[in-house]
Amino acid sequence: MTTASLLPSPANNSNRPQAGSTTAVNTTAGNIAADGAVGGSPAAGAAVTGSVAAGSAGGTAADTAATGGAGKPAPIFVSLTAGIGALPETVAKASGADVRTNAMVRELKRTPAGWRLTIGSAADPEYLDADAVILAVPAAPAARLLKDTVSEAAARLAEIPYASMAIVTLAFRAADFPARQRSGFLVPAVDGRAVKAVTFSTVKWPHLAAQAPVHVVRCSVGRSGDVAVLQRDDEDLAALAATELAEATGMPAKSIAQRVTRWGGGLPQYNVGHLDRVAAIRAAVARQPGLAVAGAAYDGVGIPACIATARSAVAQITAHLNTRRA
Repeated sequence: MTTASLLPSPANNSNRPQAGSTTAVNTTAGNIAADGAVGGSPAAGAAVTGSVAAGSAGGTAADTAATGGAGKPAPIFVSLTAGIGALPETVAKASGADVRTNAMVRELKRTPAGWRLTIGSAADPEYLDADAVILAVPAAPAARLLKDTVSEAAARLAEIPYASMAIVTLAFRAADFPARQRSGFLVPAVDGRAVKAVTFSTVKWPHLAAQAPVHVVRCSVGRSGDVAVLQRDDEDLAALAATELAEATGMPAKSIAQRVTRWGGGLPQYNVGHLDRVAAIRAAVARQPGLAVAGAAYDGVGIPACIATARSAVAQITAHLNTRRA
């Protein structure tokens, strides 16, 4: 049996996700892969070796188990020493699935045996027949794919808005960086600032500081409904973030390097009524044998929340396939 999991396409060179694109993943019934919807592109050649970095608000960290070790409380923050960007690539390799990138799925139709996916351009389409499908894409492309087969779910998916954001990464000489910094801070919307959050990455993750004699700071820019600030070019946006960082921390030093990473439509917004909306989507999808949804649009953007939706989708599809076998 073949199961197709539709995942968001990797970001292009400008680091903007292709919100209207999906990637087809073929798996066997006994080896179903579902996307964890982890943000960021996999690092080329990266591999997760099992080393986990644990950080706390106090800035202590070590390569340790995610639980913090026997008898110790779990750390506040946990990451991978290879970088979170290594996670999707590693999961894809471990799944044994046939992963096809840059394969935009334009149409999803019900067939007597299951589902048919239309892939590629209208001028030269390719068709893939699958026993089951997991949609692990943002709400808008999911709505488009379901509008003809599960119109109720499509209508509710179309009600989920998304916000855009940018990450401004600044590097400072270690000697210029103030001592005794915590892991970061949040900026309330009432302050009227462009920067909504700051992470002192080399404080939060000390293993990063060991790689170079610099301190790395990440500034998150962009709020729901406020897109004007994101219209600035990279240089202007980085300068604005650096200015607001200096005003908040009293740090006069200039950064020695900077990078702007943009995520257009990358953050689903959970407005009033979201829980009922998600329940209606799942109920409508569940009435279609061999179809499930997963990803950040439903229960949260965090990796654990996304993985939980993937596990639920896999359980739903596995139960369907087992019933067909019986």
